[in-house]
Amino acid sequence: MNKTITSISLCTALIALMSCGESTKTSTEMAVDSVNTGAASGSELGSKLYNIPSPIETFTILKMSGATFDKALLNPAKNISKYNSVFAKSVNLGTYSADLSFCLLYKENQDINFYLKNVNELTTALGIDGDFAQSMTARLKANPNNADSIMQIVSEASVDAYLYLKENQRNNTSVLITAGGWVEGMHFITNMASKSKNKEVLGLVASQKKVIKNLIKMLQKFESDSEIAALLVDIKDIAAIYDTLKPTQEVAVASTDKAMVSIGGNTSFEVSEEQLKAIQEKVEVLRNKLTT
Repeated sequence: MNKTITSISLCTALIALMSCGESTKTSTEMAVDSVNTGAASGSELGSKLYNIPSPIETFTILKMSGATFDKALLNPAKNISKYNSVFAKSVNLGTYSADLSFCLLYKENQDINFYLKNVNELTTALGIDGDFAQSMTARLKANPNNADSIMQIVSEASVDAYLYLKENQRNNTSVLITAGGWVEGMHFITNMASKSKNKEVLGLVASQKKVIKNLIKMLQKFESDSEIAALLVDIKDIAAIYDTLKPTQEVAVASTDKAMVSIGGNTSFEVSEEQLKAIQEKVEVLRNKLTT
């Protein structure tokens, strides 16, 4: 892992979206806070803040529910050779960043190296760079084997990467990376929910009802772009199924022996087996369209 860790400053800066404010907490603590408050992270385009949890936040909750690492769910590293357009590179920088988040969280070092390489390559191809690179590289060199420190550095780097894209008027790139990461995260949680029927994972799927609305609002700002408009249509198809979810009085939780974490804010929703299947099918169609 040491051989590739120096490149993480560029390539993992987009794993998380914009973090509001500075923090010295571990990434796990930040994820918990984000879910509890509903306002710890998001993507700000113009003057509006869109609350869309980062993949690392979603996967932290997934791990807390007892879900185990499943390599089969990752977007194969070899697929990178297929991504030739700016759209494909941007969206799959999001998917590979989500995969990297998953590998980092579960400390799958061999896979971390593969996905570091891919994300670094896509970041370079898209011309995403900035002065933050040198400082992030130095910090990561000093903490090569501390998973919590690496996760914290990655989360903080997301702020700088977001600002770099914003300052260079590349919000459309940021939006596509965000959408790609969200689709990949949905691919993970719907598959795990379908296999395990775990109540906490089902709650995590249901909680995306609010997230998808924010994602749609964000994409709508760029629907003059034909490729983003087409992506928006597919995401609206998934949202249509979420519109059929009913609110429940019970609050879905992800738990460990030491903590209980609320999912979905003040209002929670329940997802039936039929609704889960419908959501999963739509997600898989869209994910295959973006990654293959």
